[in-house]
Amino acid sequence: MKTTTAALCLAAALVLAPGARADDAADRLGVAMKLTEKTVLKNLDTGFGSALEKTVSTMPEDRAETVRKEARAEFDKQRKELLDGLSKQYADKFSLDELKQLDTIYEDKTYQKFQAVNADPKSEVNLLSQAVVTRLLNMLTLAAASDQKGGAAGGLPGGAPMPAK
Repeated sequence: MKTTTAALCLAAALVLAPGARADDAADRLGVAMKLTEKTVLKNLDTGFGSALEKTVSTMPEDRAETVRKEARAEFDKQRKELLDGLSKQYADKFSLDELKQLDTIYEDKTYQKFQAVNADPKSEVNLLSQAVVTRLLNMLTLAAASDQKGGAAGGLPGGAPMPAK
């Protein structure tokens, strides 16, 4: 009798285990999609919207509207692909508890304030970051140009840039 009961319990556990794993995977994917939406895709949406409007700002309105419509259609397609792919990757790499912990971080009001400051193109944080990145890119451009013109091998033209004060 005990053997029969043990066998039935084992059989039930084996039958129920795949369902529990499927539920966990579905839960992880759901939380991962939510995280991807409010992090990576939120930034992508904002950046693409700004870039699109900058692109069409000099176009005649009828042409601008056509470009907006076509660009948005392609953007939506690419966005869906990115959402699905990233969400699956995050769901595979993180446990449900880890994903929920990440969700808690992104819901934190202080963290959201931090992100808002970083996302504001007119904030001093962004102005400082852009200035440094621009100087670094200019330095690399000069190094590449110097190399193409047969400049000194293995160094930056004019030495290393001076740090901004």
